[in-house]
Amino acid sequence: MNENRTNNAIRNVKTGAIVQFINRIMAFVVQTVFIKVLNAEYLGVNGLFTNILTILSFTELGIGTAIIFSMYKPVANEDKEKIKSLMKLYKKSYNIIGCIVFLLGLCIIPFLGIIIKEAPNIKENLTYIYILFLFNTSVSYFFTYKKSIIYAHQKQSIIDNIDSIFYLIKSILLILFLYITKNYIVYLCVQIGTTIIENVVISIKADKLYPYLKEKNVEKLDRKESKSIFDNVKSLIIYKLGGVIMNGTDNILISALINVNTVGYCSNYVLIINSVKGIVYSALNGVSASVGNLNAMGNPEKKERVFYQITFVNYIVYSFVTIAFIVLLNPFIKIWLGESYVLGISVSIALAISAFIEGMRNPGYTFRTTLGLFKKGRKTPYIGAVTNIILSIILGKTIGVTGIFIATAIAQLVSYSWIDPYLIHKYEFKTSVSKYFKKYSVYAIVFTISTCITLFVSQLIKIEGIIGLILKAIVVCIIPNLINLLVYYRTEEFKELKIKILDPIISKFTRKIKNVA
Repeated sequence: MNENRTNNAIRNVKTGAIVQFINRIMAFVVQTVFIKVLNAEYLGVNGLFTNILTILSFTELGIGTAIIFSMYKPVANEDKEKIKSLMKLYKKSYNIIGCIVFLLGLCIIPFLGIIIKEAPNIKENLTYIYILFLFNTSVSYFFTYKKSIIYAHQKQSIIDNIDSIFYLIKSILLILFLYITKNYIVYLCVQIGTTIIENVVISIKADKLYPYLKEKNVEKLDRKESKSIFDNVKSLIIYKLGGVIMNGTDNILISALINVNTVGYCSNYVLIINSVKGIVYSALNGVSASVGNLNAMGNPEKKERVFYQITFVNYIVYSFVTIAFIVLLNPFIKIWLGESYVLGISVSIALAISAFIEGMRNPGYTFRTTLGLFKKGRKTPYIGAVTNIILSIILGKTIGVTGIFIATAIAQLVSYSWIDPYLIHKYEFKTSVSKYFKKYSVYAIVFTISTCITLFVSQLIKIEGIIGLILKAIVVCIIPNLINLLVYYRTEEFKELKIKILDPIISKFTRKIKNVA
Protein backbone atom coordinates (compact mmCIF):
# COMPACT_ATOMS: atom_id res chain seq x y z
CA MET A 1 0.00 0.00 0.00
CA ASN A 2 2.83 2.39 0.94
CA GLU A 3 4.67 1.63 -2.32
CA ASN A 4 1.52 2.22 -4.37
CA ARG A 5 0.93 5.48 -2.52
CA THR A 6 4.48 6.63 -3.26
CA ASN A 7 4.29 5.57 -6.94
CA ASN A 8 0.95 7.35 -7.39
CA ALA A 9 2.31 10.47 -5.74
CA ILE A 10 5.43 10.48 -7.96
CA ARG A 11 3.33 9.94 -11.10
CA ASN A 12 0.92 12.72 -10.11
CA VAL A 13 3.82 15.08 -9.35
CA LYS A 14 5.55 14.45 -12.68
CA THR A 15 2.38 14.69 -14.77
CA GLY A 16 1.07 17.69 -12.87
CA ALA A 17 4.28 19.65 -13.28
CA ILE A 18 4.58 18.87 -17.01
CA VAL A 19 0.93 19.69 -17.70
CA GLN A 20 1.10 22.95 -15.78
CA PHE A 21 4.30 23.94 -17.57
CA ILE A 22 2.71 23.40 -21.00
CA ASN A 23 -0.48 25.18 -19.94
CA ARG A 24 1.36 28.18 -18.56
CA ILE A 25 3.49 28.59 -21.67
CA MET A 26 0.30 28.64 -23.73
CA ALA A 27 -1.26 31.10 -21.28
CA PHE A 28 1.61 33.51 -21.94
CA VAL A 29 1.16 33.18 -25.68
CA VAL A 30 -2.60 33.75 -25.45
CA GLN A 31 -2.13 36.75 -23.11
CA THR A 32 0.43 38.27 -25.47
CA VAL A 33 -1.88 37.92 -28.46
CA PHE A 34 -4.82 39.19 -26.38
CA ILE A 35 -2.95 42.40 -25.46
CA LYS A 36 -1.69 42.97 -29.01
CA VAL A 37 -5.08 42.37 -30.68
CA LEU A 38 -7.34 43.97 -28.05
CA ASN A 39 -5.94 46.13 -25.21
CA ALA A 40 -5.35 46.46 -21.46
CA GLU A 41 -8.95 47.53 -20.84
CA TYR A 42 -10.26 44.20 -22.13
CA LEU A 43 -7.60 42.54 -20.00
CA GLY A 44 -8.91 44.43 -16.97
CA VAL A 45 -12.50 43.35 -17.64
CA ASN A 46 -11.32 39.77 -18.11
CA GLY A 47 -9.50 39.79 -14.76
CA LEU A 48 -12.33 41.51 -12.91
CA PHE A 49 -15.10 39.15 -14.01
CA THR A 50 -12.89 36.12 -13.42
CA ASN A 51 -12.35 37.41 -9.87
CA ILE A 52 -16.06 37.91 -9.25
CA LEU A 53 -16.93 34.40 -10.41
CA THR A 54 -14.11 32.88 -8.35
CA ILE A 55 -16.02 34.06 -5.28
CA LEU A 56 -19.17 32.34 -6.57
CA SER A 57 -17.35 29.12 -7.43
CA PHE A 58 -18.48 26.38 -5.07
CA THR A 59 -15.59 24.12 -6.06
CA GLU A 60 -13.31 26.86 -4.77
CA LEU A 61 -15.40 26.85 -1.59
CA GLY A 62 -14.36 23.27 -0.93
CA ILE A 63 -17.30 21.15 -2.11
CA GLY A 64 -14.92 19.02 -4.15
CA THR A 65 -12.54 18.63 -1.20
CA ALA A 66 -15.28 17.36 1.12
CA ILE A 67 -16.56 14.98 -1.54
CA ILE A 68 -13.14 13.48 -2.26
CA PHE A 69 -12.48 13.09 1.47
CA SER A 70 -15.65 11.04 1.93
CA MET A 71 -14.54 8.72 -0.88
CA TYR A 72 -11.08 7.84 0.45
CA LYS A 73 -12.31 5.01 2.70
CA PRO A 74 -14.72 3.28 0.26
CA VAL A 75 -12.07 3.55 -2.48
CA ALA A 76 -9.42 2.04 -0.20
CA ASN A 77 -11.87 -0.78 0.69
CA GLU A 78 -13.04 -1.17 -2.94
CA ASP A 79 -16.63 -0.74 -1.77
CA LYS A 80 -18.28 -0.23 -5.17
CA GLU A 81 -21.81 -0.05 -3.82
CA LYS A 82 -20.90 2.76 -1.44
CA ILE A 83 -19.05 4.61 -4.23
CA LYS A 84 -22.12 4.35 -6.48
CA SER A 85 -24.33 5.72 -3.73
CA LEU A 86 -21.94 8.60 -3.07
CA MET A 87 -21.65 9.47 -6.76
CA LYS A 88 -25.43 9.60 -7.13
CA LEU A 89 -25.60 12.01 -4.22
CA TYR A 90 -22.80 14.14 -5.68
CA LYS A 91 -24.46 14.31 -9.10
CA LYS A 92 -27.66 15.64 -7.59
CA SER A 93 -25.74 18.09 -5.39
CA TYR A 94 -23.64 19.48 -8.25
CA ASN A 95 -26.69 19.96 -10.46
CA ILE A 96 -28.29 22.03 -7.72
CA ILE A 97 -25.02 23.95 -7.20
CA GLY A 98 -24.79 24.80 -10.91
CA CYS A 99 -28.25 26.37 -10.79
CA ILE A 100 -27.50 28.25 -7.55
CA VAL A 101 -24.25 29.67 -8.96
CA PHE A 102 -26.06 30.95 -12.05
CA LEU A 103 -28.85 32.58 -10.03
CA LEU A 104 -26.44 34.17 -7.55
CA GLY A 105 -24.38 35.43 -10.46
CA LEU A 106 -27.42 37.12 -11.98
CA CYS A 107 -28.04 38.92 -8.68
CA ILE A 108 -24.68 40.70 -9.03
CA ILE A 109 -25.58 42.36 -12.35
CA PRO A 110 -27.29 45.42 -10.75
CA PHE A 111 -24.09 46.13 -8.79
CA LEU A 112 -21.65 46.09 -11.71
CA GLY A 113 -21.79 49.88 -11.92
CA ILE A 114 -20.54 50.13 -8.32
CA ILE A 115 -17.79 47.52 -8.77
CA ILE A 116 -16.44 49.22 -11.90
CA LYS A 117 -15.37 52.74 -10.87
CA GLU A 118 -14.65 53.95 -14.40
CA ALA A 119 -16.35 52.29 -17.37
CA PRO A 120 -13.70 50.83 -19.72
CA ASN A 121 -13.47 52.01 -23.31
CA ILE A 122 -14.75 48.85 -25.01
CA LYS A 123 -17.47 48.43 -27.61
CA GLU A 124 -19.19 45.35 -26.13
CA ASN A 125 -21.90 45.50 -23.47
CA LEU A 126 -20.41 44.73 -20.03
CA THR A 127 -23.55 42.93 -18.82
CA TYR A 128 -23.53 40.62 -21.83
CA ILE A 129 -19.85 39.84 -21.27
CA TYR A 130 -20.50 39.10 -17.61
CA ILE A 131 -23.36 36.69 -18.44
CA LEU A 132 -21.06 34.73 -20.75
CA PHE A 133 -18.51 34.47 -17.93
CA LEU A 134 -21.26 33.33 -15.60
CA PHE A 135 -22.55 30.69 -18.01
CA ASN A 136 -19.04 29.29 -18.49
CA THR A 137 -18.64 28.91 -14.71
CA SER A 138 -22.04 27.43 -13.90
CA VAL A 139 -22.32 24.96 -16.80
CA SER A 140 -19.26 22.98 -15.69
CA TYR A 141 -21.01 21.85 -12.50
CA PHE A 142 -23.31 19.56 -14.45
CA PHE A 143 -20.34 17.32 -15.36
CA THR A 144 -17.57 17.97 -12.88
CA TYR A 145 -18.71 15.53 -10.17
CA LYS A 146 -17.17 12.66 -12.17
CA LYS A 147 -13.70 14.09 -11.50
CA SER A 148 -14.01 13.24 -7.81
CA ILE A 149 -13.81 9.47 -8.27
CA ILE A 150 -10.67 9.79 -10.42
CA TYR A 151 -9.00 12.02 -7.82
CA ALA A 152 -9.99 9.68 -4.98
CA HIS A 153 -8.31 6.77 -6.82
CA GLN A 154 -5.08 8.82 -6.92
CA LYS A 155 -5.26 9.07 -10.73
CA GLN A 156 -4.99 12.82 -11.01
CA SER A 157 -2.56 12.35 -13.90
CA ILE A 158 -5.50 11.23 -16.11
CA ILE A 159 -7.33 14.50 -15.55
CA ASP A 160 -4.09 16.45 -15.95
CA ASN A 161 -3.49 14.83 -19.36
CA ILE A 162 -7.01 15.65 -20.54
CA ASP A 163 -6.67 19.20 -19.19
CA SER A 164 -3.40 19.62 -21.05
CA ILE A 165 -4.81 18.46 -24.39
CA PHE A 166 -7.87 20.68 -24.13
CA TYR A 167 -5.90 23.67 -22.87
CA LEU A 168 -3.62 23.38 -25.88
CA ILE A 169 -6.59 23.08 -28.26
CA LYS A 170 -8.37 25.98 -26.56
CA SER A 171 -5.25 28.17 -26.68
CA ILE A 172 -4.73 27.54 -30.40
CA LEU A 173 -8.41 28.28 -31.14
CA LEU A 174 -8.34 31.45 -29.04
CA ILE A 175 -5.25 32.74 -30.85
CA LEU A 176 -6.73 31.95 -34.28
CA PHE A 177 -10.11 33.53 -33.55
CA LEU A 178 -8.52 36.60 -31.96
CA TYR A 179 -6.42 37.23 -35.05
CA ILE A 180 -9.28 36.47 -37.45
CA THR A 181 -12.22 38.20 -35.72
CA LYS A 182 -10.57 40.57 -33.23
CA ASN A 183 -13.77 40.05 -31.28
CA TYR A 184 -13.92 39.55 -27.50
CA ILE A 185 -17.33 37.86 -27.56
CA VAL A 186 -16.05 35.19 -29.94
CA TYR A 187 -13.07 34.73 -27.59
CA LEU A 188 -15.46 34.02 -24.69
CA CYS A 189 -17.63 31.65 -26.75
CA VAL A 190 -14.57 29.55 -27.63
CA GLN A 191 -13.81 29.25 -23.91
CA ILE A 192 -17.36 28.13 -23.15
CA GLY A 193 -17.35 25.53 -25.92
CA THR A 194 -14.05 23.94 -24.86
CA THR A 195 -15.12 23.91 -21.19
CA ILE A 196 -18.28 21.94 -22.01
CA ILE A 197 -16.53 19.45 -24.32
CA GLU A 198 -13.68 18.83 -21.86
CA ASN A 199 -16.06 18.06 -19.00
CA VAL A 200 -18.02 15.66 -21.19
CA VAL A 201 -14.79 13.85 -22.14
CA ILE A 202 -13.77 13.51 -18.47
CA SER A 203 -17.23 12.17 -17.66
CA ILE A 204 -16.95 9.53 -20.40
CA LYS A 205 -13.44 8.60 -19.20
CA ALA A 206 -14.70 8.09 -15.64
CA ASP A 207 -17.46 5.79 -16.92
CA LYS A 208 -14.89 3.73 -18.83
CA LEU A 209 -12.56 3.45 -15.85
CA TYR A 210 -15.35 2.59 -13.44
CA PRO A 211 -18.16 1.02 -15.49
CA TYR A 212 -20.17 0.18 -12.38
CA LEU A 213 -21.06 3.89 -12.18
CA LYS A 214 -23.53 3.31 -15.03
CA GLU A 215 -25.42 0.60 -13.13
CA LYS A 216 -29.01 1.53 -12.33
CA ASN A 217 -29.32 -0.36 -9.05
CA VAL A 218 -27.95 2.23 -6.64
CA GLU A 219 -28.63 2.08 -2.94
CA LYS A 220 -29.59 5.28 -1.22
CA LEU A 221 -27.27 6.51 1.52
CA ASP A 222 -28.79 6.42 4.97
CA ARG A 223 -29.74 9.73 6.53
CA LYS A 224 -26.95 9.63 9.11
CA GLU A 225 -24.22 9.30 6.48
CA SER A 226 -25.78 11.90 4.18
CA LYS A 227 -26.04 14.30 7.10
CA SER A 228 -22.39 13.69 7.99
CA ILE A 229 -21.29 14.48 4.44
CA PHE A 230 -23.36 17.65 4.18
CA ASP A 231 -22.21 18.77 7.62
CA ASN A 232 -18.64 18.51 6.32
CA VAL A 233 -19.59 20.36 3.14
CA LYS A 234 -21.33 23.10 5.12
CA SER A 235 -18.39 23.47 7.50
CA LEU A 236 -15.90 23.61 4.63
CA ILE A 237 -17.98 26.19 2.77
CA ILE A 238 -18.05 28.38 5.87
CA TYR A 239 -14.30 27.91 6.22
CA LYS A 240 -13.38 28.44 2.57
CA LEU A 241 -15.78 31.31 1.89
CA GLY A 242 -13.77 33.50 4.22
CA GLY A 243 -10.64 32.52 2.32
CA VAL A 244 -12.21 33.23 -1.06
CA ILE A 245 -13.34 36.66 0.13
CA MET A 246 -9.83 37.25 1.48
CA ASN A 247 -7.91 36.12 -1.62
CA GLY A 248 -10.47 36.65 -4.37
CA THR A 249 -11.38 40.31 -3.97
CA ASP A 250 -8.14 42.06 -5.01
CA ASN A 251 -9.27 42.79 -8.58
CA ILE A 252 -12.70 43.92 -7.38
CA LEU A 253 -11.13 46.32 -4.89
CA ILE A 254 -8.61 47.60 -7.47
CA SER A 255 -11.45 48.22 -9.93
CA ALA A 256 -13.63 49.95 -7.32
CA LEU A 257 -10.87 52.02 -5.64
CA ILE A 258 -8.62 52.78 -8.62
CA ASN A 259 -9.83 51.72 -12.11
CA VAL A 260 -10.32 48.67 -14.30
CA ASN A 261 -7.25 49.52 -16.41
CA THR A 262 -5.02 48.92 -13.40
CA VAL A 263 -6.62 45.50 -13.04
CA GLY A 264 -5.31 44.78 -16.54
CA TYR A 265 -1.75 45.87 -15.71
CA CYS A 266 -1.77 43.86 -12.48
CA SER A 267 -3.13 40.81 -14.30
CA ASN A 268 0.17 40.46 -16.18
CA TYR A 269 2.04 40.20 -12.87
CA VAL A 270 -0.58 37.84 -11.47
CA LEU A 271 -0.40 35.68 -14.62
CA ILE A 272 3.34 35.18 -14.15
CA ILE A 273 3.02 34.47 -10.42
CA ASN A 274 0.04 32.17 -10.89
CA SER A 275 1.80 30.37 -13.73
CA VAL A 276 4.75 29.50 -11.53
CA LYS A 277 2.51 28.82 -8.53
CA GLY A 278 0.35 26.58 -10.70
CA ILE A 279 3.32 24.43 -11.71
CA VAL A 280 4.65 24.28 -8.15
CA TYR A 281 1.25 23.68 -6.57
CA SER A 282 0.35 20.99 -9.08
CA ALA A 283 3.63 19.20 -8.41
CA LEU A 284 3.37 19.48 -4.64
CA ASN A 285 -0.39 18.88 -4.62
CA GLY A 286 0.17 15.62 -6.49
CA VAL A 287 0.81 14.04 -3.09
CA SER A 288 -2.50 15.21 -1.54
CA ALA A 289 -4.44 12.05 -2.42
CA SER A 290 -1.53 10.05 -1.02
CA VAL A 291 -1.65 12.17 2.14
CA GLY A 292 -5.34 11.34 2.34
CA ASN A 293 -4.48 7.66 2.07
CA LEU A 294 -1.76 8.07 4.71
CA ASN A 295 -4.20 9.82 7.05
CA ALA A 296 -6.66 6.97 6.63
CA MET A 297 -4.07 4.25 7.33
CA GLY A 298 -1.04 5.73 9.15
CA ASN A 299 -0.21 6.56 12.77
CA PRO A 300 0.07 10.09 14.27
CA GLU A 301 3.88 9.98 14.60
CA LYS A 302 4.36 9.10 10.95
CA LYS A 303 1.81 11.73 9.89
CA GLU A 304 3.66 14.42 11.85
CA ARG A 305 7.01 13.44 10.35
CA VAL A 306 5.58 13.55 6.83
CA PHE A 307 3.92 16.89 7.57
CA TYR A 308 7.24 18.49 8.53
CA GLN A 309 8.97 16.96 5.51
CA ILE A 310 6.35 18.44 3.17
CA THR A 311 6.52 21.80 4.99
CA PHE A 312 10.29 21.89 4.49
CA VAL A 313 9.95 21.10 0.79
CA ASN A 314 7.34 23.87 0.48
CA TYR A 315 9.72 26.31 2.16
CA ILE A 316 12.66 25.41 -0.11
CA VAL A 317 10.54 25.73 -3.25
CA TYR A 318 8.49 28.81 -2.34
CA SER A 319 11.40 30.77 -0.85
CA PHE A 320 13.27 30.31 -4.14
CA VAL A 321 10.37 31.21 -6.46
CA THR A 322 9.34 34.17 -4.27
CA ILE A 323 12.82 35.70 -4.43
CA ALA A 324 12.76 35.08 -8.20
CA PHE A 325 9.48 37.04 -8.41
CA ILE A 326 10.91 39.99 -6.49
CA VAL A 327 14.08 40.21 -8.56
CA LEU A 328 12.88 39.19 -12.03
CA LEU A 329 9.24 40.27 -12.44
CA ASN A 330 9.80 43.86 -13.56
CA PRO A 331 12.70 43.11 -15.95
CA PHE A 332 10.64 40.30 -17.50
CA ILE A 333 7.51 42.47 -17.93
CA LYS A 334 9.64 45.17 -19.54
CA ILE A 335 11.06 42.73 -22.10
CA TRP A 336 7.73 40.96 -22.65
CA LEU A 337 5.30 43.88 -23.00
CA GLY A 338 7.30 47.10 -22.74
CA GLU A 339 8.06 49.83 -20.20
CA SER A 340 4.45 51.11 -20.12
CA TYR A 341 3.23 47.87 -18.52
CA VAL A 342 5.81 47.92 -15.70
CA LEU A 343 4.58 48.69 -12.17
CA GLY A 344 6.77 49.62 -9.20
CA ILE A 345 9.08 47.20 -7.37
CA SER A 346 6.79 47.56 -4.34
CA VAL A 347 4.00 45.79 -6.25
CA SER A 348 6.34 42.90 -7.09
CA ILE A 349 7.43 42.58 -3.46
CA ALA A 350 3.88 42.70 -2.08
CA LEU A 351 2.62 40.10 -4.56
CA ALA A 352 5.63 37.86 -3.98
CA ILE A 353 5.37 37.96 -0.18
CA SER A 354 1.68 37.09 -0.42
CA ALA A 355 2.58 34.14 -2.66
CA PHE A 356 5.19 32.94 -0.14
CA ILE A 357 2.74 33.07 2.77
CA GLU A 358 0.11 31.25 0.71
CA GLY A 359 2.59 28.59 -0.36
CA MET A 360 3.76 27.96 3.19
CA ARG A 361 0.23 27.23 4.39
CA ASN A 362 -0.47 24.56 1.75
CA PRO A 363 0.80 21.59 3.86
CA GLY A 364 -1.39 22.59 6.80
CA TYR A 365 -4.45 22.91 4.57
CA THR A 366 -3.75 19.60 2.81
CA PHE A 367 -3.45 17.71 6.09
CA ARG A 368 -6.43 19.46 7.65
CA THR A 369 -8.78 18.61 4.81
CA THR A 370 -7.55 15.04 4.26
CA LEU A 371 -7.92 14.43 8.01
CA GLY A 372 -11.52 15.60 7.80
CA LEU A 373 -11.13 18.41 10.33
CA PHE A 374 -13.78 20.47 8.56
CA LYS A 375 -15.71 21.74 11.58
CA LYS A 376 -12.76 22.89 13.65
CA GLY A 377 -11.82 26.56 13.44
CA ARG A 378 -14.18 27.14 10.53
CA LYS A 379 -14.89 30.76 11.45
CA THR A 380 -11.23 31.81 11.67
CA PRO A 381 -10.94 32.73 7.94
CA TYR A 382 -13.54 35.45 8.46
CA ILE A 383 -10.98 37.22 10.65
CA GLY A 384 -8.77 37.22 7.56
CA ALA A 385 -11.60 38.31 5.27
CA VAL A 386 -12.60 41.26 7.46
CA THR A 387 -8.94 42.21 7.99
CA ASN A 388 -8.31 42.10 4.24
CA ILE A 389 -11.28 44.26 3.27
CA ILE A 390 -10.66 46.89 5.97
CA LEU A 391 -6.89 47.10 5.34
CA SER A 392 -7.37 47.03 1.54
CA ILE A 393 -9.67 50.05 1.67
CA ILE A 394 -7.34 51.95 4.04
CA LEU A 395 -4.04 51.01 2.36
CA GLY A 396 -5.55 51.09 -1.15
CA LYS A 397 -6.60 54.70 -0.67
CA THR A 398 -3.27 55.74 0.90
CA ILE A 399 -0.58 53.83 -1.05
CA GLY A 400 -2.53 52.41 -4.01
CA VAL A 401 -2.28 48.95 -5.54
CA THR A 402 0.64 47.90 -3.33
CA GLY A 403 -1.49 48.50 -0.25
CA ILE A 404 -4.22 46.15 -1.48
CA PHE A 405 -1.73 43.32 -1.98
CA ILE A 406 -0.05 44.02 1.39
CA ALA A 407 -3.47 43.78 3.04
CA THR A 408 -3.97 40.31 1.52
CA ALA A 409 -0.62 39.13 2.88
CA ILE A 410 -1.39 40.40 6.39
CA ALA A 411 -4.85 38.83 6.28
CA GLN A 412 -3.36 35.44 5.45
CA LEU A 413 -0.96 35.69 8.38
CA VAL A 414 -3.70 36.39 10.93
CA SER A 415 -5.93 33.54 9.73
CA TYR A 416 -4.92 30.49 7.68
CA SER A 417 -1.23 30.61 8.50
CA TRP A 418 -1.80 29.59 12.12
CA ILE A 419 -5.20 27.86 12.32
CA ASP A 420 -4.48 24.80 10.14
CA PRO A 421 -1.18 23.85 11.86
CA TYR A 422 -2.80 24.43 15.26
CA LEU A 423 -5.75 22.15 14.48
CA ILE A 424 -3.76 19.24 13.08
CA HIS A 425 -1.30 19.33 16.00
CA LYS A 426 -4.06 19.50 18.59
CA TYR A 427 -6.50 16.95 17.19
CA GLU A 428 -4.29 14.55 15.23
CA PHE A 429 -0.62 14.74 16.17
CA LYS A 430 -1.44 15.37 19.86
CA THR A 431 1.67 17.54 20.15
CA SER A 432 2.36 21.23 20.75
CA VAL A 433 2.11 23.53 17.74
CA SER A 434 4.97 25.62 19.15
CA LYS A 435 7.41 23.39 17.24
CA TYR A 436 5.78 24.48 13.98
CA PHE A 437 5.82 28.18 14.88
CA LYS A 438 9.52 27.99 15.81
CA LYS A 439 10.38 26.38 12.48
CA TYR A 440 8.18 28.87 10.61
CA SER A 441 9.92 31.79 12.36
CA VAL A 442 13.34 30.47 11.38
CA TYR A 443 12.14 29.94 7.80
CA ALA A 444 10.87 33.54 7.70
CA ILE A 445 14.16 34.96 9.04
CA VAL A 446 16.33 32.96 6.63
CA PHE A 447 13.99 33.87 3.76
CA THR A 448 14.20 37.59 4.61
CA ILE A 449 18.00 37.51 4.77
CA SER A 450 18.19 35.61 1.47
CA THR A 451 15.83 38.10 -0.17
CA CYS A 452 17.80 41.15 0.97
CA ILE A 453 21.16 39.73 -0.12
CA THR A 454 19.86 38.51 -3.49
CA LEU A 455 18.06 41.77 -4.25
CA PHE A 456 21.15 43.81 -3.30
CA VAL A 457 23.49 41.76 -5.51
CA SER A 458 21.04 41.73 -8.44
CA GLN A 459 20.73 45.51 -8.36
CA LEU A 460 24.47 45.79 -8.93
CA ILE A 461 23.82 44.39 -12.41
CA LYS A 462 23.18 47.43 -14.62
CA ILE A 463 22.85 45.58 -17.91
CA GLU A 464 19.36 45.83 -19.45
CA GLY A 465 17.46 43.43 -21.71
CA ILE A 466 17.65 39.67 -21.97
CA ILE A 467 21.34 39.49 -20.95
CA GLY A 468 20.61 41.43 -17.77
CA LEU A 469 17.62 39.21 -17.01
CA ILE A 470 19.76 36.07 -17.45
CA LEU A 471 22.51 37.42 -15.17
CA LYS A 472 19.97 38.28 -12.48
CA ALA A 473 18.38 34.84 -12.86
CA ILE A 474 21.79 33.24 -12.24
CA VAL A 475 22.13 35.29 -9.05
CA VAL A 476 18.65 34.13 -7.97
CA CYS A 477 19.54 30.50 -8.64
CA ILE A 478 22.78 30.63 -6.63
CA ILE A 479 22.33 32.83 -3.54
CA PRO A 480 19.01 31.64 -1.99
CA ASN A 481 19.76 27.96 -2.59
CA LEU A 482 23.30 28.29 -1.25
CA ILE A 483 22.04 30.00 1.92
CA ASN A 484 19.37 27.33 2.45
CA LEU A 485 21.96 24.60 1.96
CA LEU A 486 24.35 26.16 4.51
CA VAL A 487 21.58 26.64 7.08
CA TYR A 488 19.65 23.39 6.73
CA TYR A 489 21.99 20.66 5.47
CA ARG A 490 22.30 19.14 8.98
CA THR A 491 18.54 19.02 9.67
CA GLU A 492 16.45 15.83 9.63
CA GLU A 493 14.15 17.29 6.97
CA PHE A 494 17.06 17.94 4.60
CA LYS A 495 18.46 14.45 5.17
CA GLU A 496 15.06 12.93 4.34
CA LEU A 497 14.79 15.14 1.25
CA LYS A 498 18.26 14.06 0.15
CA ILE A 499 17.52 10.35 0.58
CA LYS A 500 14.08 10.38 -1.07
CA ILE A 501 14.57 12.90 -3.87
CA LEU A 502 18.11 14.17 -4.42
CA ASP A 503 19.99 10.85 -4.20
CA PRO A 504 17.71 9.03 -6.73
CA ILE A 505 18.04 11.98 -9.16
CA ILE A 506 21.84 12.04 -8.82
CA SER A 507 22.02 8.25 -9.17
CA LYS A 508 19.83 8.29 -12.29
CA PHE A 509 21.88 11.12 -13.82
CA THR A 510 25.14 9.27 -13.06
CA ARG A 511 23.86 6.09 -14.71
CA LYS A 512 22.91 8.00 -17.85
CA ILE A 513 26.40 9.54 -18.07
CA LYS A 514 27.99 6.09 -17.69
CA ASN A 515 25.71 4.65 -20.39
CA VAL A 516 26.64 7.45 -22.78
CA ALA A 517 30.33 6.97 -22.01
